[in-house]
Amino acid sequence: MKKILIASLAALLAGCAIAPAPRFPVAQAPRAIDNPLTLAAQQQAAAIFPGKRLAPGQFAWIPAAAMPKSGAMSVLISMRDQMGYVFRGGQLVAITTVSTGVPDHPTDPGRWTILDKQKFHRSNKYSNAPMPNMQRLDQWGRALHGGVVPGYPASHGCIRLPPPLAAKLFGLTKIGDTVDIET
Repeated sequence: MKKILIASLAALLAGCAIAPAPRFPVAQAPRAIDNPLTLAAQQQAAAIFPGKRLAPGQFAWIPAAAMPKSGAMSVLISMRDQMGYVFRGGQLVAITTVSTGVPDHPTDPGRWTILDKQKFHRSNKYSNAPMPNMQRLDQWGRALHGGVVPGYPASHGCIRLPPPLAAKLFGLTKIGDTVDIET
């Protein structure tokens, strides 16, 4: 009886050693993707604002004399770095820290268009929360607006900007300007 039990156990273990491969590949951790738009913006920022390291809630804007007089405004948001880059006519004019959405309320990447602007708005979804200098990006309430920027994702899907930068940006953009959001 003991020999049968040992033989059965040996057969079982041998079967485990040659078990078929899993039907699905094992998931691997996602790799960070260096997006070309973000990399180009980082290079421009290093040239325009040399050595400038921003703490959460800070931003840097070029002097008014250096600001292009015309050209479309656009914004690039890097969720990975929690940074924003503001352009006028393709020239970088400001860098800023931002706060994007948390995992339960993510900020969606993609190219968005400013659909609506309101100097002072309150959230229809989240406890009437203030959204100063709100620039709506979609029909569900996602927007750029002034707010707390702690240095990590903390919003319900909006892009929070330091309030002084949000006010300045609000005064320069128009409906139809673009906002690119990258992972």
